[in-house]
Amino acid sequence: MSYLKPIVRQALLAALHARGHALQRTRGGYAAIPAQVSRSGSVQTQVFTRRAVNWLEQDGLADFDDPAFPTRVTLNAEGVAAARELQEAQPRSKAGAA
Repeated sequence: MSYLKPIVRQALLAALHARGHALQRTRGGYAAIPAQVSRSGSVQTQVFTRRAVNWLEQDGLADFDDPAFPTRVTLNAEGVAAARELQEAQPRSKAGAA
């Protein structure tokens, strides 16, 4: 996974935890809509540029819903596997350790 750009790694991890393993097009870019929303109100999400989403597609990690005018990019099997591998490789948080 060392060949992936840092922003592509972030997009992979964001899409892994998003609804349907997908990034949805919004006016600000492609957003990772959370899979579980526990309350009404605003939700902070990561937003990625079209360029970052294109890198996901070019690396064979995601598929556009429409090649001409994509509104959604979804991780394919290789993308989900790569995202899970990245997630496992991240150092464990010490927040819960006491």
